This record gives sequence, C-alpha cells and structure tokens, in this order.
Amino acid sequence: KTRNYAAFIENIFQVTPKFSITPGIRYEIIQTDLSGVINNATASISYKGKRNFPLFGAGLQYQLKESSQLYGNISQAYRPYLYAFVTPADRIDKVDPSLKDSKGYNIDFGVRGHIKNLLQYDVNAFYLFYGNKIGLITQSSGTSTYLFTTNIGNSVAKGIESFFELSLLDLLNPAAKNSDIKIFNALAYNNAKYKTAAINNAGINKAITGNFVENAPEWIIKSGIDLRFKKISTGFQYSYTSKSYNDAFNTLASANGVTGVIPAYDVWDWNFNWKFANQFHLSASINNLVNKKYFNRRITMYPGPGILPADGRTFVISLGVKL
Repeated sequence: KTRNYAAFIENIFQVTPKFSITPGIRYEIIQTDLSGVINNATASISYKGKRNFPLFGAGLQYQLKESSQLYGNISQAYRPYLYAFVTPADRIDKVDPSLKDSKGYNIDFGVRGHIKNLLQYDVNAFYLFYGNKIGLITQSSGTSTYLFTTNIGNSVAKGIESFFELSLLDLLNPAAKNSDIKIFNALAYNNAKYKTAAINNAGINKAITGNFVENAPEWIIKSGIDLRFKKISTGFQYSYTSKSYNDAFNTLASANGVTGVIPAYDVWDWNFNWKFANQFHLSASINNLVNKKYFNRRITMYPGPGILPADGRTFVISLGVKL
C-alpha cells in the first residue's frame, strides 16, 4: 500500500511593472507499506518507508517590450526509488539498506516573444542535475560475489532549446486575409553525461564517468511548412533525431541486439484539412511519408530480444461534422 499526500502553494509578486517573481513550494508525504511473497523470488519481501520533504521552485520574468520577455526558472526534483529496486530478483542479489531516493534540480533561462504576426520565437538554455541515480554494482563477501543495488552516481544534462515560426505571406503581403504560408523550426541540443558514476559490467565495476546518458540523443530537430488558403490547410514536417545509446556503457553493438547504438533517423509527415459547407471538415494525414526504415528502441521482451522497428507509412482519413 502506498499513500501520497501533497500541498502546494505559489504566488506572483509583481516587484515592478516589468519584473515579477513567482516562488512556489510543494510539501510531499509518501507512506509505503509492503510485505509478503512474490513469484520467482526466493527472498521474502518486507519494506516500510515514510518520506516527508519540501520541493522549492521560482520563476522570474522581465518584460523587455510589450511583445517580448526574459524569463528564468529553477526547480527541485525528487524521485523515490521504485518497488523493483527493493525486490531482489534472486538470493544472490542484495539491496543497499541505505538506498537513497534520487534528487536533482533544473535551471533554465531564455527569451520569448513575437514581432506582430510575422514572427514568434522562444530560445532558452537549460541545466539539469540528476543526483543519486540507482543501478547495480558488484560486491563480494567472503567467497561469494553478488549484484548490489545502490546509488551509482550523478548525471548532468545541459543544452539549448529554440523555436521560431515565420509568416512568409505576412512578410511579403501583410494585407493578405484568410491565407498564409508559415515555416517553423524547433531545435533541441542536449549534452547529457554521467558524472562520478560506476556500474556493474560482467562482474566488474566499471566507471562510466563521461559516458552519455542512455536514450538521450544530442540533437532533435523538427522543421516544416504550413500552407493555408481560405478553408484549406496543409503542411509538411521533417523530424531528425541524432544517434543515442540504450545503455550506460555506450555499447556500440551486441550479438543479441539488446544493447547498442540507436542510429540517427529522420521522418517526413504530411497533414491536410478542408472545412466545407460551414459545419463539415475533411482531415487526412500520412506519418512516415517516405516509408523510412528505422528504430528507436531495443528490447528484451517479446517480440525481442533485439531492436523494435518503428511503424512504416501509416495514414488516417476522417470526416467531421459540427452540429
């Protein structure tokens, strides 16, 4: 049984007509009571825990002009360790009796705004600290060696996110009505690496300091164009995701395909919408327009082990009516 109670409060303080601070606090209470026997586990299960902790955060905003702001945020994060971490898989597995919950914080700072109907934009930089990540290391006691679940170390992610949308028709012909051509781009750069961390590898503790965090690509880019003419709109979107690793060792490849690089991939999508007879609309979309062959997951479960291919070309057509 788990019971979770929380209280949260925040307030906007308008320090000056242009500058505001929004602090907040959340107080969390988590009570867990676990006992009994589970299938395929030779050890009985007994765990009781009670956590009480505050989480703080604050947001800042400065109005540069009527249509643009500088902003910044800082907030604490908390992740209690999961049921699986206190459930030994077999009799040789052990759990650190002083296992700590994961904690961290996130900081971001940026500028956002718009220039009339011509341009919308948002650019920010971020820093995320993830402390006390949980994993497995190897330990020995006498003549026996076992896997030990404990806090393996910390990771840091830092990068930049940006978004802009430009109205080409407004740029060329501001008087145009009910029609537009827009181009947009959303870009994220994320450098996520382990700091002071080590985990088990084939019975040996191996340092992973400096390795990339698993399933965290450095680059994600989405770009496209939207066209609107009276009651008809259509658009194309191009998505690119750079390579990533699915394990903390940054394994390049494995015989069974369970661990290894997830290669970079790109995908085209298309959408269409037509409003007619006032209350009707016809919509259509095609995902993975060019039927790209790629994958973004490696699995151990069915139908694995190995890679899990992404969907090929798929389409949807729908007719809607508003009464």
